[in-house]
Amino acid sequence: MTLLMGLMGSGIARSRMPRLQQYLGSLAQVSLDYQLIDGEQVAGFDPVQRVHQAMAAGFHGLNVTHPYKQKVYDLVQQPAVSGHEIIGSYNTLKFEQGRIYGANTDYSGFVRGYRYRRGVTEPGKVVLCGAGGVGRAIGFGLADLGASHISIFDLVEEQAQSLCKALQRQGVSTSVVAADDLKNAMQAADGLVNCTALGMYKYPGSAFPAAAIGAQQWAFDAVYTPLETEFLVQCRQAGMQCVSGFDLWVFQGLDAFRIFTGVDVDANEELLATTLSWLD
Repeated sequence: MTLLMGLMGSGIARSRMPRLQQYLGSLAQVSLDYQLIDGEQVAGFDPVQRVHQAMAAGFHGLNVTHPYKQKVYDLVQQPAVSGHEIIGSYNTLKFEQGRIYGANTDYSGFVRGYRYRRGVTEPGKVVLCGAGGVGRAIGFGLADLGASHISIFDLVEEQAQSLCKALQRQGVSTSVVAADDLKNAMQAADGLVNCTALGMYKYPGSAFPAAAIGAQQWAFDAVYTPLETEFLVQCRQAGMQCVSGFDLWVFQGLDAFRIFTGVDVDANEELLATTLSWLD
């Protein structure tokens, strides 16, 4: 039996997720057909309606990316992984017996990617830019990793406040940072985390002022197209340890594959080197 799956998002023509999932399927001897569902290519695209259409068409599940993660949250009837419901967004939907199960593999993939690069070193004080779907997942991942404080900045203050309150309800020390205070927060931080779209091919630039980069120990950028964003280049030049968008991408893809198929593929050096070679 061939499992029908896909990625739903906007502007995803360059995505390598279909190649990753097909590759994992070949390693695990699981037959699958993985398709792109690009809302940018459809006038009046409705992500909720499209999820229902996918179920009716026999899809086994969908990965969901920007800007639809939070929009599909209310469709989920049961978490596929216990505890993911508190994050407030899902990027992985599994369809089974007419029900929709949700998981957030951005959360689990970030934790795995961070551990792969930094081992047991805790994040310390972190400035997080971007409190949307991926920002929420990474915020909860930072909390799970033991961050001592998370300062959150978002151009939409309501999003930053929402994430701040959600983390505080879990006992996490966090605060919202105003634009005027961003540099000061950065200078007091151990880590910088970009969860905005800035740095992508379509959205060049950086969420962090370059003048305040360098006093920190580490950085993470959720963007992986391109691999070397302006932000990560600046951080590497300053001697900071970096967790890249590739790390998030490959580990969340591995976690999604396990949720879809029940098969756990080992993230060995050969797999990581092979999949990294696909990106630019």
